[in-house]
Amino acid sequence: MRGFIFLRDRNMAKYKQNKKVPHPQAKSAAQVVDKQPVRSALPQVNVLADKWLIIMLVAFAFLINAATIRYDYTLDDPYFTTDNPYVKEGLSGIPTFFTHAAYYGVFKNHDASYRPLMLTSFAVEKQLFGFNPQISHFINLVLFCIAIVFLFRLFRKIFNDYSPYIPFFIVLLYELHPIHTEVVASVKSRDELLALLFTSLSMLQSFKYIDSKKTLHLIISAVFFFLALISKESSITFAAIMPLSIYFFRNEKPGKIITAVVPYLVMAGVYMLMRMAFIESDGEKVRILVNNNALMAATTYADKLATILFIQFKYISLLVFPHPLSWDYSYSEIPIIGFSNPKALLSIIVIGGLLAYALLKLKSKDVFSYCILFYCAGAVITSNLLVDIGSTMGERFIFTASLGYCIALVFLVVKLLKADKLNIRYANSQKVFFVMIAISVLYAVKTVARNEVWKNNLVLYKSGIETAPGSWRSHYLLGVQYTKLLNAEKDPTAKKEIFNNAIEQFNSSYSILPSSDVSLLKGYAFEFGGLNDSAIAAYKLTLLLDSTNRQAASNLGGMYLRTSQLDAAIQLLSKVIAKDTTFVDALYNLGAAYGNSGRFKEAEKYYVMAIRKNPNPQPNVLMSMSNIYKFMGDSANAQYYRQQLYKALNAAK
Repeated sequence: MRGFIFLRDRNMAKYKQNKKVPHPQAKSAAQVVDKQPVRSALPQVNVLADKWLIIMLVAFAFLINAATIRYDYTLDDPYFTTDNPYVKEGLSGIPTFFTHAAYYGVFKNHDASYRPLMLTSFAVEKQLFGFNPQISHFINLVLFCIAIVFLFRLFRKIFNDYSPYIPFFIVLLYELHPIHTEVVASVKSRDELLALLFTSLSMLQSFKYIDSKKTLHLIISAVFFFLALISKESSITFAAIMPLSIYFFRNEKPGKIITAVVPYLVMAGVYMLMRMAFIESDGEKVRILVNNNALMAATTYADKLATILFIQFKYISLLVFPHPLSWDYSYSEIPIIGFSNPKALLSIIVIGGLLAYALLKLKSKDVFSYCILFYCAGAVITSNLLVDIGSTMGERFIFTASLGYCIALVFLVVKLLKADKLNIRYANSQKVFFVMIAISVLYAVKTVARNEVWKNNLVLYKSGIETAPGSWRSHYLLGVQYTKLLNAEKDPTAKKEIFNNAIEQFNSSYSILPSSDVSLLKGYAFEFGGLNDSAIAAYKLTLLLDSTNRQAASNLGGMYLRTSQLDAAIQLLSKVIAKDTTFVDALYNLGAAYGNSGRFKEAEKYYVMAIRKNPNPQPNVLMSMSNIYKFMGDSANAQYYRQQLYKALNAAK
């Protein structure tokens, strides 16, 4: 660091000897923002200095998050990797991403997410490397580091007359802030990383156009902005952030700003037309449930608005003091409140005060006004204020917006310590360096600790019941994870402990929010634990809560089959098949019920239907098929399925 600073001082001395007198009408970014003359302006670009600053930023970003490379897929990661049938196709699945919503491959419906570029990246990864969580995490970390490089270059361009340590400290605090742990550690959040990368590149090109007047930069900015939009839809807010940034940091006429924003508006229009054509044309909408977004539990709009404002206050609080952080804020970790609640009143005072300051200082181009407006623009799409989204709150939702906070924090420290923004160096601004290093160390320590909880689902879900004990989802998913372990565990003592843990978590989840999802998985736990009567009761409860739950009906039919209630099994499963002839689980169970009752022809019918839908059945199905044909006197088919059974067993070894 000292060698670099010496080099910086030497370059400054050389620059002062050869400095040029600026054009009398030219105004720098510093003059526009602070209304003060430039006393000792630095060179706009010091390539060697910038190179070392970039190297340090990339090194810190990589080292602090390097542990995530060893982690497994967690949370929604499988929806975009191992569980997504179109991603499994590799390159051949890419066209599907541009005509369907992001979650369509898993849930077969069109939600509000349209992110074809993000899915394309996973398909390319699958084609080249197969499914490997370590590769996925490594790619995410590399993308984060690349985004950091261009983010620094963007702020270096915006604050072109300031000391390079201004953009350096902004990006350093941003990359180390613990609230960003989820984005870096979760493979699914590649959409956020791609969006950050391409919006940074797009804005960089826009500022190059403003400074150079070259139209080519406008075209390139449009391309990058479109790539950001098809990475994640929230990037559309940069159609407002970009002209806002030019207004604050360049002394340009409105016409020039409008020219710079035209490519953004055009690309936003193209993107919206694609959305309407591909995922909104059929009018299908996914109903947002209270278990995903607690705001749906509000009985009045006033209560909903009061809760939204409190959530925004909570975001700001976590930016200032990032503890405790959680992967989940589902119902009812954040309860619905009214405007009479002190939390709502405090939120109004803080948010209202910030907005009032931003608007009052807008004309004078105060940098803190910019930071507030940047944050608001970046957060509004995911705030539930304009449109309802599929979540109450998530730290990833302010991944980009938090840049406004980081800019404000750096400028606040510089202002309080009365440092010269134009000439910050270690030699003359030691206090600034000490404060920035102290904050960075605290952020880094918290980020490293927070990264640890993303190792795998079991560790993550356990952390959830500590940081979000009031969330039904935290308890529910931990119960699901215990149930998966229960199915694989062979040791009776360990199996009993896992079973008790699973039931405890399901009971806690159900007490917070009675849900068919919880009772269904509780049925699985009872089934794997060998408690047949309890499993039957749980599946019946699921159907009482949701009579359309075909999985619960099929599982209940399977339990009737297991307990030799064959007539009840056939009756229930026949109703399921009548509504959906493609449901493989029910087809297998119905075939087995008919087979056990000696009605082999009917058993053959449903087994064949199931195998047509799933050409790679489990070995027990192949065994049943072989036995059915044996009882029917069809030795050829009996022998054929016996051979298929041997092949399946050998392949599983």
